[in-house]
Amino acid sequence: MRTPTNVFALQARFLAVISHELRTPLTTIASFTESLDTDDLAPAERSVALAAVRRNTDRMLLLVDDLMVVSRLQTGDLDLWPTAVDPALVIREVAELLASQEPYTAATVDTAGGPPVSADASLLRDLFYAVIGTVASAAADRSATVSTEASDTGWRITVTARQAERLTNEFLMAGMLADPEPPHRRRSTALWMLLAEAIVTRHGGSVELTFDPAAGAGAEIRLPLMIPTD
Repeated sequence: MRTPTNVFALQARFLAVISHELRTPLTTIASFTESLDTDDLAPAERSVALAAVRRNTDRMLLLVDDLMVVSRLQTGDLDLWPTAVDPALVIREVAELLASQEPYTAATVDTAGGPPVSADASLLRDLFYAVIGTVASAAADRSATVSTEASDTGWRITVTARQAERLTNEFLMAGMLADPEPPHRRRSTALWMLLAEAIVTRHGGSVELTFDPAAGAGAEIRLPLMIPTD
């Protein structure tokens, strides 16, 4: 069961992410809507303004969906559908998915075998995609290495990027103000990690940002074999 401290910390980040995430698309929509309310725009400029409004409206709809998932994970209102899942297999699938969906982003996977975990397979895939994608996208060469270690109590998944700066919460939040991140990511690094933390916490595990001068920046996921009951 999550401790109150962890819950409050996650809720604080949740509120911070909401405020930052809403600011950029709302400001953009307000600006372009104001420009559309005039007869001075040329047809080409009007098309650009309409495209910006549509793009940022889509971004906000995606944001609302994501924040609903995070909120329901926090409150336990989102039902999990646990099955026996092989984390190593899911990680390899995620690495292939990243390569196909996120240009120039790559993950080298070195996974060892181990016992299956009881987890919601879809959410576990989102967890690994969020963490591996975030670490890789922060690296100068957009590359990350994933290794695993399994025991009779759970899994430890380590994601590192040698050419990445230290990934602090301040770094993740600052990335939200850059417009945009690679557009194919569709979510900011802060939102990806918020989703990851909500998912892994709901499964009784944890995710922490790491840094080692020799190994680089990254994250460590700890995942128990069984979902704890409240």
